[in-house]
Amino acid sequence: MPRRPRVGAACPRRLWLLFALLLLGATRALAGSDADRLLFSSHDVLVAAREAAAAGDPALAPALARLREECADAMAAGPFTVTAKTTPPPGGDVHDYASLAPYWWPDPDKPDGLPPLHRDGEVYPPSRQGDVARLESLSENVCALALGYWYTGDEAMAGRASLLLRTFFLDPATAMRPHLRFAQMTPGKAQGSGFGIIDARRLPEVCDAATLLSGSRAWSEADMAGLRAWVAAYLDWLLESPQGRQAREARNNQGSWYDVQVAGCALFCGRPQQAREALARFPERVAAQIAPDGAQPLELARTRSLSYSLSNLEALFRLMLLGDRLGLDLWHAAATDKGGPRRALEFLMPYLGQGAPWPYEQITPVGHAQGQALLLRLAALHYGDPAYGAAFDRVFGKKGAKRRVWLLYPAQPGGRFEAAAVSPTPPPRQPDLWPPG
Repeated sequence: MPRRPRVGAACPRRLWLLFALLLLGATRALAGSDADRLLFSSHDVLVAAREAAAAGDPALAPALARLREECADAMAAGPFTVTAKTTPPPGGDVHDYASLAPYWWPDPDKPDGLPPLHRDGEVYPPSRQGDVARLESLSENVCALALGYWYTGDEAMAGRASLLLRTFFLDPATAMRPHLRFAQMTPGKAQGSGFGIIDARRLPEVCDAATLLSGSRAWSEADMAGLRAWVAAYLDWLLESPQGRQAREARNNQGSWYDVQVAGCALFCGRPQQAREALARFPERVAAQIAPDGAQPLELARTRSLSYSLSNLEALFRLMLLGDRLGLDLWHAAATDKGGPRRALEFLMPYLGQGAPWPYEQITPVGHAQGQALLLRLAALHYGDPAYGAAFDRVFGKKGAKRRVWLLYPAQPGGRFEAAAVSPTPPPRQPDLWPPG
């Protein structure tokens, strides 16, 4: 197996200087409506795309047809709730989210299976059941329904998405408490670890889905205020808990996805300074994770190295999108010759789809089709190099036109993604949904 060069732990001084200047000058005008608070997409671009789709734009038609099919399935999905589990976590409250660490297996030679055995990349089947499956299903179905409502105006889609959100986050009888204290528990332990925070990596996308529902009769201002209050409480837990601190200090994909959640949740709650603090770690993340040739040595050391390289890179691309929300051009903050997200994508591109054989360990199918589509589409928009579009076509073929990224990041004049503005002023604080504990 090829040896990878070490990546410097410290960020180059010039990069820090550039980033400090970006942070200093990063302010955008107040945009008052919820629609202008999208985290990962541009409201104005989506408005134009919706009008184009309504006029029968053939470039959007395949993706919209596929989305309608996904929404038809989503209309019958759920509702989902953490209270559906039959065995509560160690705290005794079924409202607490709980999941098992995926790569820890009971020792078959021990009566109680303890201590467990670690098998990197080999998923213990029960770890994919229960609350983790419910949260993933909620995220996928709400995101599909909300985007479907945005493009079609179908109130039935909005109503179903709203029901799913209220059931999971807001209804006192079924709502999840805003923490992941018991996420990815290993057998024999009373709590989870910071590694479990990645279970909620799609929460900022769910926030965007709620924002897309803002014009619907089914999703009220009180619903949105309640969700913001829930996310604000979860953000406080991310920032203050031992698990949050552990995830923040992680140097690999765990740390990247932690920053996505902190920055995304902070922007959704109108707390831009905390988002800036999370994004200020971006240059150090890049310097620690990406070698000059674009390799990601911390992920290449894993038994699912291509999957983890894609996952970490998706997190970095999402951080760059969140930077757009604050006027930070993170897309060009890392010099290509020093290694950066663009170079990291180019390192992976030859091996995507039916490309060249991956020269590192990958013991399972790669997956991450949505992430691959997102990376290649965003690179095409931001860097203007036709090679990324060609790679997209090679990886996805004729079915590529059906990918959801075309509805989230459609073609635009000039090819540049325009970020939505962020309010520098937080909204009024909402009452806590849950007592401390």
